[in-house]
Amino acid sequence: MRTKAAGIPARAPLGVLLAALVVPGSALANTEFNARYTVRLAVLPFTFATGVVKAVLPDSGRYTVDFDAKGMGFTMTGKASGLVQANVLWPSTSVTTSSDSNVSRTISIALQRGRVRQEAVHPPLPYRPDRVPVQPEHKRGVTDPISAVLMPQLSKSGPGEPGNCDRTLPVFEGTERFDIRMTYLRTEIVKTLKGYEGPAVVCRASYKAIAGHREQGSAKSMEKNRTIEAWLAPIEGTQMMAPWRVSFATGFGMLVLEASEFTSSSAATKKSDTVSVQPVSESGTAR
Repeated sequence: MRTKAAGIPARAPLGVLLAALVVPGSALANTEFNARYTVRLAVLPFTFATGVVKAVLPDSGRYTVDFDAKGMGFTMTGKASGLVQANVLWPSTSVTTSSDSNVSRTISIALQRGRVRQEAVHPPLPYRPDRVPVQPEHKRGVTDPISAVLMPQLSKSGPGEPGNCDRTLPVFEGTERFDIRMTYLRTEIVKTLKGYEGPAVVCRASYKAIAGHREQGSAKSMEKNRTIEAWLAPIEGTQMMAPWRVSFATGFGMLVLEASEFTSSSAATKKSDTVSVQPVSESGTAR
């Protein structure tokens, strides 16, 4: 995917955020996006996990994304924020906490113009000699995994057009750096139990481990997985898209994440409550 802005997961002081100009005045529109997902194996009738994503997307200014997921033996929560400029997301902070029966870990990241300025992992990952080191160049031109859920609509002809799959997500999540490359497969008409009904573009997604992974770990099997599909649907009232469905084959069958709610609503907000940035020449995250 080709994009103009960069993003990274991060935790940092306010000084690392993009320089901002607050402009008082007239009203702008905020769109509130809500999505609820279930995760299941296609061959089994019951749900393994559920997740909720909530986002506030302004026409221009500061966005926020929150998610909460619970499954069999694990929980995960996260929050990201940044700036929207010319339909491009520039993440500035991202915090994710995950817990299972063995450990609870918090990963915080701070970014500026697509570059990681600071990250913290508590507790640190245990040392493994086969872990590929993360180098400084791996922390440039990236997005965080929470902000990566929101993707600009690339085609001016509509959400179901093939061009909306033409993107690569360069993700840094605090311990690993990887790419998700999407290519067009087909267009489907989807119907959510609550919310969106209409075209969704179905993209083949391929995973490429860059750094932070273990050479003999699960990353290699994901790289070989040719069954990953991401169905992207429009967030109505914005020029953004989000996953409506994600699926891929596992050793136990097809794992399916699918939206049961996919809604958006608009609310006016004053410009004085928003933040905008001056144009920049530096390219960032491919989104």
